[in-house]
Amino acid sequence: MPGPLTLALAIVGIVLAVRDPRRLAPGVLLTLAATSLLSLLASSLVDGLEDVGLLLGVDDRARVLGQVLLLVGVPTLAGLVLGLALVANGLLMLRRERRSIANALSLAAGVAVVALYALGAVTIAGELAWVAIVVLLLAAPVGYLGVVLVAYLAWSLAYARIAARAPVAAAVVVLGAGLVDGRVSPLLAARVARGVALAQEDRRTLLVLSGGQGPDEPRSEAAAMAEHAASLGVAADRLVLEDASTTTEENLRLSRAILDERGLQGPVTVVTSDYHAFRAATLLRALGIRGHALGARTARYYLPSALLREYVALLRDHLRVHAALVAVATLPLVAVVALALGRVLAG
Repeated sequence: MPGPLTLALAIVGIVLAVRDPRRLAPGVLLTLAATSLLSLLASSLVDGLEDVGLLLGVDDRARVLGQVLLLVGVPTLAGLVLGLALVANGLLMLRRERRSIANALSLAAGVAVVALYALGAVTIAGELAWVAIVVLLLAAPVGYLGVVLVAYLAWSLAYARIAARAPVAAAVVVLGAGLVDGRVSPLLAARVARGVALAQEDRRTLLVLSGGQGPDEPRSEAAAMAEHAASLGVAADRLVLEDASTTTEENLRLSRAILDERGLQGPVTVVTSDYHAFRAATLLRALGIRGHALGARTARYYLPSALLREYVALLRDHLRVHAALVAVATLPLVAVVALALGRVLAG
């Protein structure tokens, strides 16, 4: 039976999701509720194994070892496997994509995870007290960022299902991405194709192509997208170009302004890549624009780095809130360490 805290977290998370799923808070609360429930189930399983061990006559040492393997060994092994998988994906990204900080995020994250494991092993083997203190102080911020990352990934998937069930609005806004030699890239072509497919469901739907001209681009992304959309059979009078934006926020704000000028003040359906859809939805909410964001599929190998990039951007969008929560989570550990050091120095 779930405890009161688990039920409270789940209920509040569901209420917030029903009110507006275009934010991370429901995902965080539901992730905490799921974590609490899993902890209760794991505790019940450990108790059950202990009872079974007693019935089978297993000695205390073996029972304790089994409990440690279940509660510590499995999560530890899973974390190490995740770190190694991220390293492998990062190396694949560097082989298939251009080398950049954004494309190296999965490699950096994997190296960081493996380094934490190595640091823990060195600390245990060498009995290094000062390293143990560093690891202890890192536990809260790393744990917080880990929980928020899990919540972000899980809620992004949940939001994608919610958004897919929403009716297509009178205007479909396709967000731009970088061009390759003045033409749409495969990633951008997938966005345009998804936007065209949605707009073709109703011949009255306008297709807004949003993207300005970068310093290394011969024309605006909107112009290249319009050319591609026309090649897919969309009539010119249904295409609206927004060619001044340089960020996702500007994509949304300037597209909304163009639609307002045309008298279309209802919700919009925003199309972007699948890894970017949830953050686009949070920006829609922040800008007070009604509507949902849908994602076009991208190559699987590209997703880890892309999702991490969007996660970092989401943290940046709400930097003060996350910094304050990390500080609150870290403060008790800082107090414990300071108290312990005080006693050592006093002794």
